[in-house]
Amino acid sequence: MAYRGLRPARALILLVAFLTVAGRLQAADAGAELAPTIVHMLGYIGVDYPGSVRNGKVADAAEYAEQREFAGRVRDLLGKLPEAPEKPALLKQAGELARRIEHKAAGVDVALLTEQMRDTLLRAYSVSVAPRLAPDLAKGAKLFEAQCANCHGMDGHGNGPLAKGLTPAPADFHAHARQDQRSVYALFNAISLGVQHTAMQGYAQTLGEDERWALAFHVANFLASDEERRAGAALWSEAKYRTHFSGLRQVTSLSPRQAEAGFGADGMKVLAWLRSNPSGLVSKESPLAFSERLMEESLARYREGRPELAYELAVTAYLEGFELVETGLATVKPALKQDVEREMVAYRNLIKSRAPEAELIFAKERISTLLGESRTLLEGASLSAGVAFTSSLVILLREGLEAILLLAVVVAFLIKTGRRDALLYIHIGWSLALLLGVATWAMAAYVVDISGASRELTEGVTALLAAAILLYVGFWLHNKLQAQRWKEFIEGKVHGALNNGTLWSIAFVAFIAVYREVFETVLFYQTLWLQAGAGGQHMVLIGFLSAAAALVVLAWLIFKFSVRLPLRLFFAVNSVLLYLLAVVFAGKGVAALQEAGTLPVSSVNVPAIDVLGIYPTAQSLGLQAVLVIAALVFVLMSRRKSAGTDRGIPD
Repeated sequence: MAYRGLRPARALILLVAFLTVAGRLQAADAGAELAPTIVHMLGYIGVDYPGSVRNGKVADAAEYAEQREFAGRVRDLLGKLPEAPEKPALLKQAGELARRIEHKAAGVDVALLTEQMRDTLLRAYSVSVAPRLAPDLAKGAKLFEAQCANCHGMDGHGNGPLAKGLTPAPADFHAHARQDQRSVYALFNAISLGVQHTAMQGYAQTLGEDERWALAFHVANFLASDEERRAGAALWSEAKYRTHFSGLRQVTSLSPRQAEAGFGADGMKVLAWLRSNPSGLVSKESPLAFSERLMEESLARYREGRPELAYELAVTAYLEGFELVETGLATVKPALKQDVEREMVAYRNLIKSRAPEAELIFAKERISTLLGESRTLLEGASLSAGVAFTSSLVILLREGLEAILLLAVVVAFLIKTGRRDALLYIHIGWSLALLLGVATWAMAAYVVDISGASRELTEGVTALLAAAILLYVGFWLHNKLQAQRWKEFIEGKVHGALNNGTLWSIAFVAFIAVYREVFETVLFYQTLWLQAGAGGQHMVLIGFLSAAAALVVLAWLIFKFSVRLPLRLFFAVNSVLLYLLAVVFAGKGVAALQEAGTLPVSSVNVPAIDVLGIYPTAQSLGLQAVLVIAALVFVLMSRRKSAGTDRGIPD
């Protein structure tokens, strides 16, 4: 029977697979969407409730009624969040919050509970509480003048020309009683979502995220005086402040009152200085320093009895840190790169097995030693010209080899079988993948926060889907070697076999092969570019161009020699190539899901061969073994069926 693309059952399987992954990602996104709203409401309860109740009596009936409403809304929204280990405790705290408000508890008790709930929500649902880039304070000032000054006044005292008659009155950003409790993130949330029952509207639809962050920083700077900021600048040189305020997240998530609780009055001054000079905190933490810091946090969370969060931090330490520099390290000292990867996997397995704390401390110290050695090699100075060139060459060759090999095989197949018209589908597939991959990276870098786990999850799922499709197409090609089906295929001259459904499925494979590599490749080059420094960046470009040329030559050679093969031999060779690519993709897919923390990792004593998708884990090797056995069984069964009928087959 002539091949007619993916049959409905198989298409349904692929659709279900995509929908399953999409549903999972959608559930994660639901937490990211609802959690900021809940945090926003908790912030307003913590700030406004103390003014509505004094000494156990209602001081402002309207405000008190609003606090009760908000508390009920918080409980309802928490119930809609995706499941997480912290969710039951949050729901219990929501009930306690409602109970305290109902019984007119002291304002300090309510505020403390809302702070605890906010911190838990931010951790449990990985809410991004800081901008990706340092905000433009000059832009924030212009936006305030254009969007906010009419109500809040040019100096932020709440006395703008439109303030008269507004109930409640616009916020006075100089009022310590309220603004001492507001973090920059709380202000960002208010600007994004608005404030219920007031004239303050949300600007999420009219201002970009970077504009809202710039506006939030500008508003936050009204509170402190220039004298306090100057004092904070002098204090900033002290190690204890630099250790705590290691990035924008610590600046945006902390209120002045919390800074005072942690460091005294001087802490408030340091925070005031950093709010007015956020650019000094951006891009100073290297990937390896990031890994070290998160490993410390992971161990601390494990000691607190929170192994799930400790595991997530350990995964992030690898994906958002070490993985970004592993190519450069492999060029300088490949054994060290393998040691770090192995020890980080072992550490995560210890967390999963709930190992004694002493074992984790020892494992973490080993990782710290290895990361320190890596930093000495990579960060002591800019990469040498040779290392920059080699790293750049290896990145593109490693990430692009499977894609270019697959595209070359498919193009050769279409030309060999007289279907040059179908090449358009291939070009559509890889072109869209290239554009979408770069767009995804740009979104992750400048607009939204796409985690390393999401990146690896995408790569893993697409790799496994590609493996399934390639295995199926490989079986189909091998099937054409049987006499009767060969005759049908030749008589149909492929034109009947390759219908629109088939062509679009080929385009889909081309899309997957390229898209799964582009996003990560751009990310690796971005890191390498910074590592190389001004003196070595030209070698990065030369390495990139050299690798691109090598891939083009490889594709041309495959095409050139493939089309010269006799047709039947061509089918045999390419079916084997597709089998091998399916096995490679399967190994890489499992490895990516393991790196994302989705699949367990059982290490085995086997050397890693990245180009072949071979990794030292029982899960990846097991799936590859199953695919190899399935291919061998299929070939043997096909040969038995065609025995005695495979004579006189033309070449």
